[in-house]
Amino acid sequence: MSTDSFPTLSQFGSDSADIDLTEQLMSQSQNYKKLLGLVLEWTGREPLLTQILFKMMLDTDRPPIAGEEAAWVDELMRSRILKAWESEPQLKPLQMLRDRLTSQRDKRNSLNLLRYYQKVLNEDEVFADNSPEQKELRLLGLIAKHRGRVKVHNRIYEEIFNPNWVQKEIKKLEATLGPDDEEFLKAFEQLERTLLTSQSNIIAQIENGEDKVNANQLIHEVLREVTGKIGELVGADRTSIFLLNDEETELWSLVAEDATGQLLDIRVRVGEGIAGSVAQLKRVVHIPDNVYDDPRSRLVQESDRKYNYYTRNILAFPILNDDGALVAVVQLLNKVAKSGDDAGFSHRDLEQLAKCVLPIRRILESCQSCYEAIKRAQASAALAKATRSLDQVNLDTSMILQRVMDAAKELLNADRSTLWLYDDQQGDLWTRLPGEGVIRCPMGIGFAGQVAQTRQPMVIGYDLYDDPNAENAKRTDAQTHYRTCSLLCMPILSPDGQFLGVSQLVNKRKTGYEGQEYKKSQYPAVPPFFKASFDRNDRQSMQVFNERVGAILQFAKTHETLKADRNVGGEPEEVLAQALTMLGRVVEPEGTTGQRDALYGVLRGICLSLRRKLPTEHCHIFLIDPERQELWTLVIDPKQQCSRELRMSARQGITPKVLSSSDAKRSNKAGQINDNLVRIGLRRSQLETLRNILLFPLIDPNTGPVAIVRLLNRNRIDGFSSADVEVLQAIAPALLPVCQTIQGIYQPPGLSAA
Repeated sequence: MSTDSFPTLSQFGSDSADIDLTEQLMSQSQNYKKLLGLVLEWTGREPLLTQILFKMMLDTDRPPIAGEEAAWVDELMRSRILKAWESEPQLKPLQMLRDRLTSQRDKRNSLNLLRYYQKVLNEDEVFADNSPEQKELRLLGLIAKHRGRVKVHNRIYEEIFNPNWVQKEIKKLEATLGPDDEEFLKAFEQLERTLLTSQSNIIAQIENGEDKVNANQLIHEVLREVTGKIGELVGADRTSIFLLNDEETELWSLVAEDATGQLLDIRVRVGEGIAGSVAQLKRVVHIPDNVYDDPRSRLVQESDRKYNYYTRNILAFPILNDDGALVAVVQLLNKVAKSGDDAGFSHRDLEQLAKCVLPIRRILESCQSCYEAIKRAQASAALAKATRSLDQVNLDTSMILQRVMDAAKELLNADRSTLWLYDDQQGDLWTRLPGEGVIRCPMGIGFAGQVAQTRQPMVIGYDLYDDPNAENAKRTDAQTHYRTCSLLCMPILSPDGQFLGVSQLVNKRKTGYEGQEYKKSQYPAVPPFFKASFDRNDRQSMQVFNERVGAILQFAKTHETLKADRNVGGEPEEVLAQALTMLGRVVEPEGTTGQRDALYGVLRGICLSLRRKLPTEHCHIFLIDPERQELWTLVIDPKQQCSRELRMSARQGITPKVLSSSDAKRSNKAGQINDNLVRIGLRRSQLETLRNILLFPLIDPNTGPVAIVRLLNRNRIDGFSSADVEVLQAIAPALLPVCQTIQGIYQPPGLSAA
């Protein structure tokens, strides 16, 4: 092999000293070519390392023995470089490379570089790409590209920056480096997307009548994930999120966990304890050690004793909305020590949390919105189930009392429920209680009487005995030996605003105490499962209940009047027709205006029910007038404060296509459809916001089309679905006879311009 087969030092540097090194090496050993080859095997032709190694070879007092060059070079490498590289001044390049890989200025980037380099060390093949880590490692010279793959640049790097060294440095960085803020922000965003998607799925399941849907579990799981991420972000052993109730008087924790992972139901009054202090003052509380010495720690100590836990340090901070109002309090317990450090939470922890406050707040607000939407869907579904048979003309008042309030009690997790009915002859309220028969309540007396008198809802949280008007409740409790702790009391009105009664729910029950019943022997002590309050969501759910109950009670009253008349009989359709006729006469004894108003109330009630079942902005039912070949409906005239007709031709536009087909028509471009069936009855502002439409024909198999149900603006991004059509198909058999009855008894006063 000729000398030209090996690169000379002049190829690694240009000054004359490099040429001198070559000449000195040639004079020191007859087999300098072999030495040169051995050096390049170690350095991988890296210029600076090659020069340094040559200089070390020339500085030695013992030149290699012929035939033992490999062992000589190997010994030189290990003694002069591998063992001394961190302290040897002339090995500065290796030290600089180490410092770059373990930089304390950019720990996150250093950690990424080390992890990528670890991958190159451990895997047989790592393909060349344009990843930032690979680019930087190649620029540093630590790895090199070869035939589309990357590998460690030379043997020296491989020996020094070996797998053990890399793993050790990774652990060092991880011990001093907090979690990646970007990763947590992405995780919070993903949680929010999951929450909204799951909300739509759960509401669809509820609306489809699936009884085993655990809707609240979604909220629990999302908040559990949020608290877990917050704890992981700053290294807390335990994390709790305390949400503020609607009255802004109490904090409640939904996902505080004990050692077994079970949900703990912890409630704290604003201003009480550490979390309550944060809520009241809207300031961070940081106790680095000796938590029990703090006078605000009484609740913490009680909780620790109960759940066999010891709190060493606490960090609690408020989450505020854009207006500075409190949304929640996050409380972190016991900083997880690293490397023997037990100094508690740091200012850096608070800075990291501050970066994530906005996504955390968005998730909490989304949870609240989701919770409200699910509650509304549950209320509608539960009431529909409870009154399904009642809708089929079985309008017995006692059945309404029992079924409706049992459904409300179960839905809102109340201990007791009562439906008080208004007696317009005696001017008071009455109800029927098991074992006690009919009892009466004067107007203005007690909570139910006050609601009846004022027509305003009343929500009294725990503890009801603190309310100045609780004397009557206390006297009743003393007689019954039942402790009243919270109350939700709301008026029930008919569709036209007539007062019909009061719904009353007593004692909101805490979750986690299922199966535990109140014992009269406990009176007047308060059991732990009664230490809860009804909230705004419960009130909204009962509002849904009461609207539908009002419509049913109105029909029930009319039906019972009809049953008292011996001449009433016949099929359900006949009974309904007579009920509607009588209802019209009650409103206006003479003429057709009262009848029209009564029928408008029926149509409006049906439409409200459909809007809740398939959440939409608008719903109308257009009935067919076969003689005039027109569609008609009834709407309210805001100026005259009475109902009026809307009519349109059934032979023009898309109407004939809808009526001639048994299939529903859907579109996500409703705003672009210039057709009377789509646009009639809507104001200009409503027309400008049209998004999607569902037209559903009601068809009698024997007589043909009866009506068209028009639903507008489904509150989902993808508009109406085939599942929505299936819901309407299931409702159609019950809706059809009602529409036919209205169609048969209505006497139009004349034509009305569309």
